[in-house]
Amino acid sequence: MTDGPATPRVATWNIRAAIGPEKPFPDRWWRLISANRLRAMGELLEGLDLDLVALQEVALASRDGELLDNAGDLGRQLGMDVRFGGTRTFSMTDAAGEMRGAGCFGNAILSRLPIRSSTAVQLPMAPSDAYVEPPDSGREAAGVRYRDAPAGVREPRTLLIARVDEITVASTHFSHNGAAERALQATATVAAMGVSGRALLLADLNAAIEAHELAGFGDWVDGLSAAGVPPGDSRRISTDDGSRIDHVLGREVSVQNCRVLRESGDLSDHYPIVAEIRVGSGR
Repeated sequence: MTDGPATPRVATWNIRAAIGPEKPFPDRWWRLISANRLRAMGELLEGLDLDLVALQEVALASRDGELLDNAGDLGRQLGMDVRFGGTRTFSMTDAAGEMRGAGCFGNAILSRLPIRSSTAVQLPMAPSDAYVEPPDSGREAAGVRYRDAPAGVREPRTLLIARVDEITVASTHFSHNGAAERALQATATVAAMGVSGRALLLADLNAAIEAHELAGFGDWVDGLSAAGVPPGDSRRISTDDGSRIDHVLGREVSVQNCRVLRESGDLSDHYPIVAEIRVGSGR
């Protein structure tokens, strides 16, 4: 980064809209969005002295006239430039079904340096007659076609891309259900970020790095592997249920000192991943 530090520090974090780790995802979850929890997240990030932050499951909403702006509030707290890419909208209703507000859910990028440009790209969905998972896979929703799947199985997904100095940075959150759909999204992400140039993908991909649906990133640097944490290692666990689904991936950059930050505790159901980046072509 020509105008920034020689070794910029970056992080990716699924913040779960600052509602906490309650399971399952609670009904009328927007009631639980907490300014205090979000402020604590900001304090943690501030202590890491970061140059770039990618966030997933970010809320921008109104609740009884109160503005809930996860990305904007964190950006102001950290003194960072902010971009938000909305993925889907939702209504806020009380127990009686009365409207209390509305909102948008998506991804965000925060940068210490000015963001030169940004764009949001819709990621593909599998065909409605495709199986969520193959019938003989033994996975959740195996043999169920998307058109017959319960509500919530299928949600739109987007890729937020920003140009910061000489690096293209992206934040995204792949589909929770359906390996084949995630494979389509991986292919679309690589295409959207171009065939060459320095790039960082900071994301919740809902799959471990060794999963076949992420094969499209085979030429990219996997941050944790570069830091000596191989696929399958327990140090990759980035959620409170033991999944290894959050990633720092780079192209034409070197990633070092990459680790999952378990110190974040129960601020979210995910833990941040923090890394240092060196501009160059080393793997």
